[in-house]
Amino acid sequence: MLFDQMTHFLFHFLDIKILSSKTKRHYQQRLESHCLLFTTKGTANLTFGNHQHRLLKDSVYLCPAQSELILKVDLEKLTTVYLITFNALPQMEAKTDRGEEINLEQTEEIIRLCNSLMALVESPIKEDILLSQAHFYLLLHTITQHRKTSNRDLQHMLEKTKQHMEYHFQEAIQVKDLAQMMNISAKYYMELFRKQFGISAIQYLMNIRMEASKWLLIKGGKTLREIASEVGYKDEFYFSRRFKQQMGMSPSLFMKSRRKNIAVLDSSFFGLLAPLHYIPIAAPLHPTWRFHYYKTFGNHVPIQLAVGRTPAVLNENMALLLQENLQYDYIFCLDNVTDEQLTILQKRGHVYRLAWSSLSWREQLLEVAKILDAEIEARKWLIEYEQTVQEAVASLAYICHERSMLFLLVREDECYLYQDRSIQEVLLEDLGLNVMISDTQEPITIGQLSEMNPDFIMVLVYEDEESMMKWDELQSDELWLELKSVRNDSVYTLTHFPWRDYAPLPHLLIVKEVMQLLTADSSL
Repeated sequence: MLFDQMTHFLFHFLDIKILSSKTKRHYQQRLESHCLLFTTKGTANLTFGNHQHRLLKDSVYLCPAQSELILKVDLEKLTTVYLITFNALPQMEAKTDRGEEINLEQTEEIIRLCNSLMALVESPIKEDILLSQAHFYLLLHTITQHRKTSNRDLQHMLEKTKQHMEYHFQEAIQVKDLAQMMNISAKYYMELFRKQFGISAIQYLMNIRMEASKWLLIKGGKTLREIASEVGYKDEFYFSRRFKQQMGMSPSLFMKSRRKNIAVLDSSFFGLLAPLHYIPIAAPLHPTWRFHYYKTFGNHVPIQLAVGRTPAVLNENMALLLQENLQYDYIFCLDNVTDEQLTILQKRGHVYRLAWSSLSWREQLLEVAKILDAEIEARKWLIEYEQTVQEAVASLAYICHERSMLFLLVREDECYLYQDRSIQEVLLEDLGLNVMISDTQEPITIGQLSEMNPDFIMVLVYEDEESMMKWDELQSDELWLELKSVRNDSVYTLTHFPWRDYAPLPHLLIVKEVMQLLTADSSL
């Protein structure tokens, strides 16, 4: 519409009139051109075509051309409406024949420009018609500058400022800079940020910096001054005071508290230990299957075990731990470890066998935190997770309302409706999305997929050659190409991490990825 795509058109101002309750109650005209109605006092009832609308004070309403316009003003109240007609080249087409309403934050300048246009229209000087065209462009520009931002737009812009802090926290960031990104005052920005996220922008920035500093402290190799500088503080003493206020202990004591020899026999424990700020010294790592963990922790895990849960992989990893002849403070394993294996592992340290199959990921986090005396850290992380979920729910409410989602697993020569505990607990329960699931694990055909016809499809493809060939074949199928999710470009290919890892950190990454994928296209 005009106020979203005004730079795409050339405009020709035609005329401006004042409609007032003092002069006329009823105004009717066949519109050959476009029309702007600007109400400065009172209210009026607008009818054009088959539609009715209530014009309110301090609002502009755009009526498309070729409409029968009827305007009725309230005689009991002082009402003033400016009626401005114009043409557009190329021809401007409205998204709907109902027109478009723009609510305004400020109107003084708009009223002044309307009055200037009235004077120019009535001017006996011929050349003033050129000035009237210029004033009309200025009027359009002023309307766009003072339109009230919708809640959805505000959320989007606030997210942008959050991302700016996340990517540039090492730099000197001030609230006025963030407010300027949204073209609002610093005071208004702070109010909006706190209302949207339940925390001040300053506190949020400090949280980001503290989180980054924790990992720098744990990984070691840097002085306190270097760490302070890398997280955006020029003074290491000021940084230390801030850290102690946040964590209840000094940076050096925090670093000391994380110096535990921990071994884990399954890579899922990275997703449990990371929220608690622990790095194991022995763990399964793989540059492909667990690239996120490999990239983040690889250089700080001296004993790298094999990834997998088969008995052969488990025995291999146990043999390596025994061979190293190290004593561990804690050895964490899943419930696939037998009592006999547990007895063998106990020779190297205290062993905790996690009830992975029966405990929820939240319960798992609290269990591990209890053992490591990090329950405060765990509960704080869970609160932050819930806040992220709430933000995602708010952002996705408009996009996903009454829309369906399907997870498709492509494995070898078959396709399946993919569902696991992560999909159930994060997508269905936490985010409340309408995910299509199946009671069976039977393969699904393209015909069945066509009948389901979801709005969004999330695809997980095994990385072997046969699965990749199946995925290529599926994408060229005529029924696939006719799916509305395909036609609307709403098919998203996912990576196995974090989507197939049942642990707290992957679940947080899933929430963020869903929000990022589905809000990237604002036209949805």
